[in-house]
Order: sequence, then structure tokens, then C-alpha cells
Amino acid sequence: MRPRFVLPAAFSVAAILLLVSCNRGDLPGKKQLESEQVQASPVAPVASSKVVEELPGAAVSPLTVEQRLEDFDYMWKIIEENYPFLEVNKRLNGEDWLANKEEYRNKIAAVKTDDEFFRRMRFVLSRLNNGHTNFLSKEEYPWYLNTYVQAGFGYEPWINVFQQPNVLARYNQKPLAEQQSPNESNNDINSGEAGSQTGKTSGNVKKVIIEPDQIAYLGMRSFEGSLMEMDSSEIRDFLIEVKDYKTLILDIRGNGGGNSSYWRNNMVPLLINKPITYNTYSLYRGGEYAEAFMQARWLTGGLLPIANIKDEQMPNIPPEATTMFKDYNKNVDIVTPYQSVGFKGEIYLLVDSSVYSSAEGFAAFAKGTGFAMVVGGRTGGDGLGTDPLVAALPNSGYVFRFSLQMGLNSDGSCNEEVKTVPDVEVDPDTSKPLLDQPAIKKVLELAASQ
Repeated sequence: MRPRFVLPAAFSVAAILLLVSCNRGDLPGKKQLESEQVQASPVAPVASSKVVEELPGAAVSPLTVEQRLEDFDYMWKIIEENYPFLEVNKRLNGEDWLANKEEYRNKIAAVKTDDEFFRRMRFVLSRLNNGHTNFLSKEEYPWYLNTYVQAGFGYEPWINVFQQPNVLARYNQKPLAEQQSPNESNNDINSGEAGSQTGKTSGNVKKVIIEPDQIAYLGMRSFEGSLMEMDSSEIRDFLIEVKDYKTLILDIRGNGGGNSSYWRNNMVPLLINKPITYNTYSLYRGGEYAEAFMQARWLTGGLLPIANIKDEQMPNIPPEATTMFKDYNKNVDIVTPYQSVGFKGEIYLLVDSSVYSSAEGFAAFAKGTGFAMVVGGRTGGDGLGTDPLVAALPNSGYVFRFSLQMGLNSDGSCNEEVKTVPDVEVDPDTSKPLLDQPAIKKVLELAASQ
């Protein structure tokens, strides 16, 4: 079954979604990066927890030095013209990525093997310090392709990149026409539909009655799209059970994201009793490479010249907004109740630095609209916008992803830079038993004072 996007009855304006799984995790430190033993991040979900990453390309002819440099220059141009967070990287990490071009290029020229080239290129992208920007390993390729195929209409440019002949050769894959149907081969996606029919649970949802008739807890470790179908009935049943409680704790600590439809469909419409309007902004560099992707996702029709953004009267807009970007759009989400359980109590959302991508989008929504009081530590960021773009290097066929747009919060602050600062900051540690965790203790204290 294809991932569900927006339920028409629940949303007056279709929201831009982050479809594919994303997880910032802990970006490698400088010492680790200098050794270039960098793991691709984020890693797509896999069936086994003990997967040894495979480097793509064992069956293709070795690249020449000229081919490697041509691939490097191709990647560099795409990032230079399309990537939104170059100045953010300077401010947050002291990394002037563009200034290091010759240093990186010389290192690429010195590599001896394709595997070394792949690792070196992955190192170069890792210096952008963004969890949506990375090269894909051989193990990750099928999962991403299946995800785009399942998404269907609007994702043709993504699928086309994965089906380029040089990409298929590099990742040792067959064209889609020669493959088994994704519906038959992707057990993760099918398991959600089957689970909802058999009563099985994914193990992703944690439900606790902390105090009968008073305080309930609902935790979700992932917003993975393949879990939506299975988790939806479990979440709905629990929310019905606790609809008359005074306090509901939603916990997304450690949640690296997935599909924003997870929280937009499975939780928010069930918990609100009147429409909520939420405004955000997306800024685009205007690079040529992004055009086909933006057209496929209907992002070009509502674009405004970046000069107009001054009329939005946002106090915290980044200084490079009007100099590095060409266009922007204003995203107006009107979220309406759908199958609401009639909950009237207080909602608290627990977050930490691992909250990223679509989970970050939920945190930003909760704080920006007052849907919930956000408690814990500052989040991971990059949660406003659409799917990362993908590109294939012309000679090697290696595929990389990168963030498309700069998402701005309603006050103009860059979500990737500022992230979501909790309403109540407290140690978000999850290592202790639930009731001994500082964030839980703080929520219980706040609930008692209501």
C-alpha cells in the first residue's frame, strides 16, 4: 500500500512533506572525519540490525583520474548553486565549505581506487554537516528506490536518477522493469497494512498510563512511513482510551523522522477540536538542477521573488536570505479536526537533539501553534520543507542527496540553524526508567501546578 499523504478532510491546505526516512544522529567529529572513516548518514531502515555497509561498484571499470575530477566538479556545481545552508554551516560549525574547493579537489586527484574515491567524496559532503546530505551506500539504494516508487506520482525525477544506466551498474541493480514489484518485494511497507488487519503492533509505539484517569504517555521512536498503517489504529485506540485525561505526554525523543504524514494524520487531527493555522516559509536558491524536481512536486507555481520577503515582516530572517536565494513561498497549513477524540487536557511534547527532519517538523508545529508545550532539549533541525533531492555523478554513478530549501519558522528564523528551542528546557536523557527521567519529572511537576 502506498504511504498516505494528506487526508482531505483533515487539511484545508496540502502540506509539504518530508517523505523519506531521515536521521541526523551524531554527525562525525573533526578528528573522525580527518581519518575519513565516516559512516553514511542517515541510514535507511534495514531488516537486520547488523548490516555491514557495502560500498557500491565492485563490478564496474575503475575510474580514471579525469573521470573522478569531473564527478567532483559536477557535485560541487550542484551544491554551490542549489544547497541552502552554506552560510548556516559557517555560523554553526565554522566551516566555509566553498573556500575549501581546491583542497578537496587535490585530495580527490590523489586517490587510487574507486572505493577510496567514494569515501573521499562522502567525507567532502559530510563537511556540510547536514543529515539530509550524504552519499548512498549499496545497501541503502533499494530502500530509497522502493520508497520513491511507493510514493508514486510526483517522484519521477527521483526515480529517474536511480534508474540511470551508470547508477544501475554502480549499485549492481536491475532496471525497474526487470525487478519484482515493490509491493511484493518490500516487506516493510506491506507489514503495516497486514499488521492493522491482524492486530499486531510494530513495537514503535509505547503507551503508559502514568496515573489512571489523569496522566497518559505516548511515545514514538520513528515516523517511518512503513509504520503508519500499523501504528494508526494503535494510536487512535489509545487516544480514545485517554480522551478524558487531564494530561497527555507525547514523546518523540530519539525520533529521527520519516514521513510527516505520520503525525499529521495519526495524531494532530485526532487531538484538536478546532482548526489550527500554521505559517512557514521555504527559500530556494534557484539552481537549474532543482527545476525538474520542483516542477514534479508542484513547488514552482507559488514562488515569489525573494525581494518580496521583506513584506512578510519577519524579525529573525537570516542575512543571506536576500542575497543567496532567488525565490520563496509561504506555506499556509490549515489543520482541521478529523475523527477527533475530543481531548481537552494539556499536551506536552518531549524532544531532544536527535529529533530531526519530519519529527523536527512536528516539534516546530507544536511550538509555533501552541498545540503542545515543548519540553526537553533543543532539537536537531531541518524539519521544514520537502524531500532532499538526489543526483548521480556522471562517470561513477554514485548517488548523493542534499537538502533543497531553507525552511523558515513563522518568525523568519532558519529551522536548520535555530532548530526548536523547548518552551521548558530540561535534561532530555532517556537512559533511566521512565518515571525517573528528568523530562518526565518536569512534566509531572508542571501538570500538578495546573
